[in-house]
Amino acid sequence: MAVHSFVNPTHGGAYAGMQERFSLLLLEFGEVYFEDFTVVYYPHVKREEEIEERKQHGRLKVCSHSILFDPLDIGHPVIKICYKHCKFIKEWQNTGFIRSDNCFMVKASQFTEIFEGGFIAPFSFVKREENFLFSLTYGQVERVLSKILQLHRASTLDAADRSQLIKHIVQAQHASVSFNTSWLEDLHERILVETTGERIAPLVSNPGRIMLTSSRLYFQPYNNVEPEPVIKIRLSDMKQLSKRRYLLKHVGVEVFDKSGHHVFLAFHSELARDSLIELILIQPDVKLEDVPLSEMTVRWQNGSISNYDYLLYLNNQASRTFSDLTQYPVFPWVISDYTSAVLDLTNPHSFRDLSKPIGALNKRRLAYFKERYASMPDKPFLYGSHYSAPGYVLYYLVRQAPEYLLCLQGGRFDRANRLFHSIAQTWSNVLQDNVDVKEVIPEFYQPPGDFLLNEKGLDFGLRNDGEKIDDIILPPWASSPEDFTTKCREALECDYVSEHLHHWIDLIFGYKQRGKEAVEADNVFHYLAYEGGVNLDQITDPDHYAALEQQIREFGQIPDQLFIKPHPSKHLSKASKVTSDEQLSFSITEYCQIDQPKVEAATVDISDPSSPWYNLVNIVHNHSYKLHKEEITAVKLSPDGNTVFSVSQDKCLKIYSVPDKMQKRSATISNLPLSALDINMEGSLAVVGSWDNNVYIYSVDYGTVVNTNYAHDNSVTCVRWKKNILTTGSLDCTVKVWEISSSIQGGKISPPILKVEFDHDSEINCLDIDPTCKFVAVGTNQGMVQLLHDMFDTSKMSNVLIWDI
Repeated sequence: MAVHSFVNPTHGGAYAGMQERFSLLLLEFGEVYFEDFTVVYYPHVKREEEIEERKQHGRLKVCSHSILFDPLDIGHPVIKICYKHCKFIKEWQNTGFIRSDNCFMVKASQFTEIFEGGFIAPFSFVKREENFLFSLTYGQVERVLSKILQLHRASTLDAADRSQLIKHIVQAQHASVSFNTSWLEDLHERILVETTGERIAPLVSNPGRIMLTSSRLYFQPYNNVEPEPVIKIRLSDMKQLSKRRYLLKHVGVEVFDKSGHHVFLAFHSELARDSLIELILIQPDVKLEDVPLSEMTVRWQNGSISNYDYLLYLNNQASRTFSDLTQYPVFPWVISDYTSAVLDLTNPHSFRDLSKPIGALNKRRLAYFKERYASMPDKPFLYGSHYSAPGYVLYYLVRQAPEYLLCLQGGRFDRANRLFHSIAQTWSNVLQDNVDVKEVIPEFYQPPGDFLLNEKGLDFGLRNDGEKIDDIILPPWASSPEDFTTKCREALECDYVSEHLHHWIDLIFGYKQRGKEAVEADNVFHYLAYEGGVNLDQITDPDHYAALEQQIREFGQIPDQLFIKPHPSKHLSKASKVTSDEQLSFSITEYCQIDQPKVEAATVDISDPSSPWYNLVNIVHNHSYKLHKEEITAVKLSPDGNTVFSVSQDKCLKIYSVPDKMQKRSATISNLPLSALDINMEGSLAVVGSWDNNVYIYSVDYGTVVNTNYAHDNSVTCVRWKKNILTTGSLDCTVKVWEISSSIQGGKISPPILKVEFDHDSEINCLDIDPTCKFVAVGTNQGMVQLLHDMFDTSKMSNVLIWDI
């Protein structure tokens, strides 16, 4: 199963080994990072011999509201100095121990120390007067000071003038930067349009230039904070374009490619966004894989996709994205029992009422909300907080993403008693607390559930009862975070939830989201959570604009409304499991109506003395050949028996000639291990599955990969190729059936065409397809074997359990 989250799971609690600790998360909301300079920082010293000992090399970051010094030695803290706390900033005259003509001094009444020792912890706010002396390694102090002094002056003005001056400085800086065409990949690319915009990431945005050419989409930031100087996406690799809202305005688009990468761009207007999308869509290299909402709903109804995947799809369609915490994907609480020793998914009392919003689950609390609602004279609401907001997302993810909570809360963690501590306690709070009506996030249904562990060793302090905040306290029925998330996923996919999930969809994405139906369903939130509740473009007062923007950003946003009529329910299967040979015979014969031509099997008479298998004692080992450096994951023998194909975790496909007793081909197919292999009838093409979720077609004649197809959302575990049918299985719990051609034109073959997708409850280990290409047998990691029949006739398509080992 693919793991969805904005969190980088490899990012540790300490920054050891990193060149910089600076990121946009250290800035205020809306603050702009301009540029940086190599400097030496000289702390205050009393003796000349201390200078060399105490000086610190690092980078000085010039931003619109502050300057930050990021020392190379992570034992020293990052120092942040806000202009508003500076008493003076001036060029320094060389009159002391330090011999440099390229220095300036900052005198501040207070400053902030961040990540001292390289560990993520609450910021240290130092309220004392301090002199900071910086010596520029390169560049002229006059040029550097010119901009810093302008920004310092802006900090002394009132809000309106300050905003206007900073805006002028930012515009002048950005106007001086053009797109660097040396970053273009191909000299023959035609530039179609160049504009400006922002790259949106959780809690931050970064402005830059956006360029669309005949073959790629580029984003070049104005600064150097991104890991790469230019982000590039091939048009031929684009998989999906999703329109997005940003701060309740329709100005964003998120671009997904076939490798799973994505970038969220926001434009200055809806027209600019739509114009770029239209240009992308008419390019011949663009072939998107979008599935219409109506079709995806039918797939869900028929059980072709899981509840989890359907909710992710609806979130995406409703402008919810992992790139924006104000619009993070929202999932429902489904379990209500967090105290029993055993979770009983056959008992309806184990589940939350999905027909009601969280705020309406407690009758006593709902009565209070309704009484308050009736007394409100203008724009009344039931709930003053939202079910999904940045603070709630980070409440759940603070152990994995502590930097983000520090950013959101001005450098501080919340009080220990308010932090995520216990599943049962959190559920109790959302039922009882008058200001807590939050739902959950997709990570609750994604094993292994690492977000529940304090793997970074963060110090969150002690609760009022003296208990230390560490790993999350799980319900008695969960033995580990992986067990907890696995059982939550089982609950999400069980029959009870499947039968009632459409009611929750009506509340969040559907006809009960707003209007009279929302009032009747007790589903009314603060007006700023709804699109159209306020038009920021009409706000002229900068203080008022900033306050509204901040409230929208922190409060949470209602998703786009996808349905205006009641959502259909899921069709639950009434077929019972097969438990005996008699039932098996009846089930397959009658339910699938098997009627296939007889296939004459070629046999070998091992009783014939002339057969090589007649006397097994005489069978000897012929020879061995060391082909791979790591574990071999699949082998295939050509139809004539003269060629052995093999793939391995060493990422290579090897082709070995039996008659010649030598290796004929060796090709590195992927950057990740290879996991599955099959060949076509002629032995001229090999299909290879990989851990990178791709299926590769390799031509023996051409000696190269002739097609790469992003096939699954997790590692490919098995492939089978019969005639023009390719079947693939994956750890994402799906089996896919493709139509494939063996014809090579111009060194390439046409991409396989996805015909049918089958969703399973567990990971796929192996599969096979019969000679008539009517049946696919599938084996899962939970001991279940399934037979899929009539793959291309949806009116007859069946999914029959053969046995459960």
